[in-house]
Amino acid sequence: MKKILFVFLIIGSFVIARRYSGADALLETRLLIAGANDIDYRKILKVYLIVEIPMIICTMIVGYTGVITNLVYHRGDQVRMSFGFIYPTDFAAGIVFMITVWIVLRQARCTWIEIGMMIISVVLFEKFCDVRNSEIVMMILIICVVYLKIRNKCAKKGKGYIPSLLLKILCLVAPYGLAGFMILVSRFYRPDIEWMAKLNTLFSTRLSLGKEVFDRYDVQIWGQDIPMRGNGGSTEVVADYFFIDSSYVNILMRLGLVVFILVMLIISIIMIKNLNLPYMLMAMAIVCIHSVMEHHMFEAYYDVFLMLPFANFDVKDIGKRQRKCGN
Repeated sequence: MKKILFVFLIIGSFVIARRYSGADALLETRLLIAGANDIDYRKILKVYLIVEIPMIICTMIVGYTGVITNLVYHRGDQVRMSFGFIYPTDFAAGIVFMITVWIVLRQARCTWIEIGMMIISVVLFEKFCDVRNSEIVMMILIICVVYLKIRNKCAKKGKGYIPSLLLKILCLVAPYGLAGFMILVSRFYRPDIEWMAKLNTLFSTRLSLGKEVFDRYDVQIWGQDIPMRGNGGSTEVVADYFFIDSSYVNILMRLGLVVFILVMLIISIIMIKNLNLPYMLMAMAIVCIHSVMEHHMFEAYYDVFLMLPFANFDVKDIGKRQRKCGN
């Protein structure tokens, strides 16, 4: 009954928020969340990869060969290629989310060759795209995979690696800490404060843009229509640039306080269901870290994990497979 009530709460809230914000993603996301009820999460992730991998490869090929426009940007002397996507960060984000899903499915079976391919992707990001956020997140992801691989290898016979209580608490707190930090430093940003000015530069002016959002608009219960104009889709310089990059600020200001709270609860539900499954905890943490700087958390074609709060994680079966692979 609690699950049914929460599902209807999500569906109803998303429908209302859609009316005020005009964000169509609310309608498709509510259906995906409800439709994933009791479905094996591995099947959902496999379908995601079956669709995503060919699409990304085809887009890269037709973009690089000139069949469709391959938007090329410049940051100083650095060339930033989009490979058929509307912006280099969107291309890199697609790769990051795709690799994260692949790792969750592979788990302890992930080979050193696969890890090497992840490292190569970071190098290619730096050489062709200059996407610092995705590069940092990919390096964190690689470190986590290596750590989990070693811990599974060193686990006692017949037992798979289970995260410590401290690590579980850190993962559960992470989305709230990251969201609170980004919202607060954006809301109270002051360029005359040295550390804030440096952080704003490090975050590619995201704090000052966030401050502008809070100056122009108030937080609404059910969201609001906020016209945004970014650099994606054209290499022409945008004179009136106004884009909310951080997922946390984006969801709060555009989709409203109710949807923001529900999204945070969804993340917590997924983490709580997977406290003993380190790879899912890692994936959710990666999504939360990536969302500090980019706006893809509420986009199902990037973040497939958001639709999984009611999915079947089949803990016993996964635990047996982890023990077998760890040995």
